[in-house]
Amino acid sequence: MHTEPGPPEIDLMVDSADEAAVHLEAAGGKVVVPPFDIQIGRAVVVQDPWGNQVVLLDSSKGLLVTDAEGNVVGNVS
Repeated sequence: MHTEPGPPEIDLMVDSADEAAVHLEAAGGKVVVPPFDIQIGRAVVVQDPWGNQVVLLDSSKGLLVTDAEGNVVGNVS
């Protein structure tokens, strides 16, 4: 369910957000927000040649770990 105003955010997992941004630009897309750190790794906001905006994520820092109540307690290495 999408409850925020505006279009939904599309997130795609990639091996490396930084490398994916370079490849996307070479294919005619553009970087909207340069690569930045997130809890699980790196992310970059890009736009493909047709104007579709997506967020590319990698999990280079490891996926999130939760406790029995569902609280985030760290990352899996």
